[in-house]
Amino acid sequence: MPAPSKRKRAGEASSTTSKVGRSSVDSSASSAAKPATQAASESTKIDPQEELLSKSTSLFEYLERLPPGTLRSIYKLPPPGGPTVAAAVLRSSSLTDIARQCALRLVACGGKFKVGSIVEGWIHRHGQRDALLALRRLESMGILEPLGLANRPGQGNDDIDDEANDSEKRAKLMAKIACLTPEFKGAMRLHLSTMSSSPWPTISKEQIEEFKKSRGDAKSDGGEKESRDPPAPYELELYTQSSWDSVLHFLVGSDEAGRDKGGIEEPPEVMIHFLTRIGLMQEDPDYNGSDAPLVITSKGYEFMLRDTNAQVWQFVLQYLNSMAHHNMKDAIRMEALSFLICLGSCRVGEGYFNSVLGSKSARILMKDFARFGLLFVCRVAGKKAFYPTRVAVNLVASNEKEGGRQADALGQSVVATRSLEESLSSPVPSRSHLAVVVQTNFQVVAYTTSKLHISTLALFCDVESYRRLPNVIFFHITRNSIRSAFRLGVKADQILRFLHVHAHPMLRNGDHQLVPSNVTDQILLWDRERRRVVMDEVWAHQCRDPSEFAAVGLYASDLDALAWGNAHTNKLYVHFGKSEMVHAYIRKWRTKHYNS
Repeated sequence: MPAPSKRKRAGEASSTTSKVGRSSVDSSASSAAKPATQAASESTKIDPQEELLSKSTSLFEYLERLPPGTLRSIYKLPPPGGPTVAAAVLRSSSLTDIARQCALRLVACGGKFKVGSIVEGWIHRHGQRDALLALRRLESMGILEPLGLANRPGQGNDDIDDEANDSEKRAKLMAKIACLTPEFKGAMRLHLSTMSSSPWPTISKEQIEEFKKSRGDAKSDGGEKESRDPPAPYELELYTQSSWDSVLHFLVGSDEAGRDKGGIEEPPEVMIHFLTRIGLMQEDPDYNGSDAPLVITSKGYEFMLRDTNAQVWQFVLQYLNSMAHHNMKDAIRMEALSFLICLGSCRVGEGYFNSVLGSKSARILMKDFARFGLLFVCRVAGKKAFYPTRVAVNLVASNEKEGGRQADALGQSVVATRSLEESLSSPVPSRSHLAVVVQTNFQVVAYTTSKLHISTLALFCDVESYRRLPNVIFFHITRNSIRSAFRLGVKADQILRFLHVHAHPMLRNGDHQLVPSNVTDQILLWDRERRRVVMDEVWAHQCRDPSEFAAVGLYASDLDALAWGNAHTNKLYVHFGKSEMVHAYIRKWRTKHYNS
């Protein structure tokens, strides 16, 4: 089989420029986000808060960067939105363990308690600083009424030490009352008193059977789509994978066959507009015709090496950013965030009628999220219904617990092992499976049947070394292939993280290294080669004798203008930006010493 072909790399031609296209993925949502098309003309008037939100790397980090007033408004949303969001925030990594304990105790104690009693009575004396930090987190997340402790992202915790060490400030703080906000308190009470773990009533088997009996053998009148049986779990997984495969294959320009041959179809036109607007693709800058083809950008290559959850969040984040210039952006954003978190509380395989979504904007969100592969929309029991997919659930569940490297590695191990087991148990190999083994001789062995994975590995592997067996491919990592990836904007840590995330599950058992240390070190060394030589513009000066060389060299050194000097030839090289000052000193020095 011939080696995989790489799509034209726009990152080598020009910098990435994103086009402003449609305001949301679905044209039906244009009324909700129409002003986003004016973003290019208003780029000079970026709201600092919006800029901060646009850099969020996860759903809960996005929530952390919202003002406490906005979070309180989300908690106040009617069930299931407000209570579900409050419970999700309480479980998330946004709060420490001490903060969760304090919040739950306050809910059970009526919502009010003296700060001094919390810090000195509930917490061990060695953890009192942590208690103040916990109260700060609760205040910044809109859970506590203002105590004067909250800070915004990017600020340090030095003032907490000041509060703890200053006796006067500490006495005033300890005398204050820690009070839950009424919005969070009411939301948590509703959540704790709810019997069902699902945010909406699920579609039961009895409802489906009753509908089938009522219909009997009657034929459809043709005005509505036929109802179908609920989708099986493997069908939901296949739908999600096909939705993402269509986007990723389009990005890398894979020559996978069309849908009629069992391959991947192109994404819808609105999704292509969305790809160009968020900067993952752009028109070919080297094309001279009127209708230039789209090529992947440096940002697109970086996107390819991320894990699925990060890719999904990137799409959702850009969708939320498209609301930035709408006059009702806060209301739309709150509904979108509560909808996403409610999806995270669902179970894969459970369905819900769209009538549970109370507003028209929520139904528009349902259609848009379905295009991202978050929902499977169909007709069940004569009504329109939606089924959350694994991607939608993991978007929230993957960030609900605080964890370090060990938890992150454990999560990756579980995902990789589950993927391998599903692929081995399936009669037809799955395109979503990828298990990579990196050997000490820089050979990459990848167990996959997807051309998408081959194209992704070809970003940083030598294409000429490509070999293939029915379910495994072989590549080699070389200096040229890694440097080629660097020229596209791909970073060394992104390559190494991709190899770690997709490492073979067997490597995670015992003390095996996911990537050999010599391969890791060499990739990092190749990355440093790009910064080994720094080009600088200098002014060369030939001194007349050693005394001039010593005097001018000392002056240039004190001025931080000396780039290099050669005492054997009495020649100095001065940074060009400060050459005029050095040249003026030389004239004065020569006038004083040679003309006297």
